[in-house]
Amino acid sequence: MTRINNVVYLLLVDFETIVNQLREAQEEFSEDMPPFDTRYPDRLESIINQIQSNYFGIELYPSLEEKAAWLFYLINKNHPFLNGNKRIAVMALFVFLSLNREELYFDEETINNELFEIATITAASLPEQVNDIIEMLTIKTYQYINFK
Repeated sequence: MTRINNVVYLLLVDFETIVNQLREAQEEFSEDMPPFDTRYPDRLESIINQIQSNYFGIELYPSLEEKAAWLFYLINKNHPFLNGNKRIAVMALFVFLSLNREELYFDEETINNELFEIATITAASLPEQVNDIIEMLTIKTYQYINFK
């Protein structure tokens, strides 16, 4: 993890931990989670860098909700892993929000059902739907970190 301007960002090592934890729990899932080192080279690194990007001192994604939405979206759409991208996106969102907020307003059922459904919708979305998907993800993220 690294902190930049009061936001804690996930690093490559954090994703490795997420993947390893999901691998340990994989008996709950029908598909195997490949080892972290089998990921596609540079895709995850690109996502990590994009979430932190700023141009001429202006953040590309200024709010925590936007950062979280894009992190979730990019993991789902750019497929940095051979398998398990939706599961990794859900857990990365949870970890990212947990690191940046003391309280989250969702439970394990939300993670297992709602977030996985949103990951499935995101993964199946067309490129021209990106703005609608990001808006939906930003709104949901806002609800998860604020009172509904």
